[in-house]
Amino acid sequence: MKNDQAAGLRRIMAKPKPSVVSVLSASTPQAQTRFLTNLASTLANQGSNVIVMHASESALAPSYELEQAPTLLEVIQDKHTIQQAIKSTSYGFSSVKLMQKELLSKIDNYHITSQLNLLFNQVVNQYDMVLVDAALNKKNVLPLNQLNQSEIIIQLTNKPESITQAYSLIKMLCNELGRRSFGIIIDNATHEQAQTVFTNIAQVAKRFIQIELQFFGAIPADTHLTRASKLGRSVIDAFPFSIASTALKQIAQRLEYKHDSVFNHKQASYN
Repeated sequence: MKNDQAAGLRRIMAKPKPSVVSVLSASTPQAQTRFLTNLASTLANQGSNVIVMHASESALAPSYELEQAPTLLEVIQDKHTIQQAIKSTSYGFSSVKLMQKELLSKIDNYHITSQLNLLFNQVVNQYDMVLVDAALNKKNVLPLNQLNQSEIIIQLTNKPESITQAYSLIKMLCNELGRRSFGIIIDNATHEQAQTVFTNIAQVAKRFIQIELQFFGAIPADTHLTRASKLGRSVIDAFPFSIASTALKQIAQRLEYKHDSVFNHKQASYN
């Protein structure tokens, strides 16, 4: 009996848990949704089963194709089914809304948030990668427990106001969640510009908050991003050899590599 239980546990452990990555923007909402759309499409193009969850007060991106879709909140209220809430997009990934954007800063009910956390866990287990279009709520945290415990990436540009806002987001999260690491992605910058920005913000974070930041990559200014958006397509689909596509492929590979490395480390520890 014990051997059967151990074998069953090993089978469960053999399957990697989905990677949950929330993206907070110190840029514009448009840049945030464009980045998430293109990253999700790139991950899907590389073979991952991906879902994007909208969990911010910014307007829904057309690329999420969620305009008439019910939310996860409506699913736990028995108004709709989970099959109705999850949409398959023409960009190659799935999408879902957490709740109506005007409710994100208002819902503070333990029973409701507990149910949402349980439903979210059921949803994510169907995917390899979960990307969250996120924003902090009135408590300066993300709206679900698992989001606060998982990977958080800050997207910023090389503009001074964006760098200041990014550092402010990091400080607010650390004040509520304690010391932890964050990923950094620099938008609309060359690799050299991004490295300079990252080095500066990482040094400040280490000195004043005593945390480590991780550089996930840079997305250069590239007119192919805008051209692909106007075509209603991702840049990896419309212009696969553009410099933006190359940058997104590298970021996607880093995310997948980190996910695999964490899983393999846990497997080795278990064995």
